[in-house]
Amino acid sequence: MPLWHGSGSSFSVTMGTVRFVPPSNRRADVLEILRSVQGPVRTQPGCAAFDIYDDRGPDSAVLLVERWETDAALEAHLRSDIYRSILCAIELSGERTEVRFEHVSDSQGIELIERTRSASGGPDVGRSKG
Repeated sequence: MPLWHGSGSSFSVTMGTVRFVPPSNRRADVLEILRSVQGPVRTQPGCAAFDIYDDRGPDSAVLLVERWETDAALEAHLRSDIYRSILCAIELSGERTEVRFEHVSDSQGIELIERTRSASGGPDVGRSKG
């Protein structure tokens, strides 16, 4: 049995990503606002994920990644007072903000890697040696 597992499935979700670079003197404020709404967003109906990534690399970007089970759930979130707080945090950046919403209807896991590597004659992935 593989050590790794994943299950492919057919479904439909909307992935949202927001990427921006807050100025260093506002970064703590931005992250405080975002972290204060993270719990409440995660409890909104239809929210499958809401994660904040604080990149300490050269561009020091902040990345929000959201996953919504239905368009209606996403739209309710975008109209909510909680989202108004998120917009305020984004506006503190004063820089260009990248916003994307993508509809995803298929997902594959480790089986894609195993199938692809098997087809190319590569070694098995995730198999225990023994």
